[in-house]
Amino acid sequence: MQPSDASLWASFLGGDERASDQLFLQYYDTLYRYGLRLTGEEELTKDSIQNVFQQLWQRRAALGPVAAVGPYLLTALRRQLARDQQAQRRQSELASVYETEFEVHYTPDDFDLPETRHQQLLEALAQLSDRQREAVYLKFFDGLSYEQIAEVMALNVQSVRNLVHQGLRVMRQRVGLPLWLLVSKLTWLKFLSLLNN
Repeated sequence: MQPSDASLWASFLGGDERASDQLFLQYYDTLYRYGLRLTGEEELTKDSIQNVFQQLWQRRAALGPVAAVGPYLLTALRRQLARDQQAQRRQSELASVYETEFEVHYTPDDFDLPETRHQQLLEALAQLSDRQREAVYLKFFDGLSYEQIAEVMALNVQSVRNLVHQGLRVMRQRVGLPLWLLVSKLTWLKFLSLLNN
């Protein structure tokens, strides 16, 4: 029997290295896909995931229980990526202020769809603002609730609902599908992406 996330987290906080390893293995793929979608940079994403777990381990005595481990780790990764990208930019002597950009990086092989439908969905996703794209991705590809997305994106729940609704409306206009069919296609894309991974 697999231990629950709550018991794994409690063991992790208690200093159990096996629980730390198990959390890492259990969430690595989800964190990696999310980080890669945010940055498009494999090495940065891998390093940032390592940094998240290293810092959580070092600060475990100051941490407490969390409502949901997955969204907590996604939030931690999002913040870590921001810090790591900022450090990279500083090293490159770029003085621009960091602002998270969410870009969806797909290849035609990600989904087993007819090329025209695949292209339409990619074009529709490209029409969204960075925040809309991130909210739609977290809702339909990671399956997070509005409350969990609000936590990850540091927004209130109504703002997240608005971002998802506006994103779907833009996509619906671009693809020319009824809303229910568009949502069904996005859900199907998630299923296909899981099969292809």
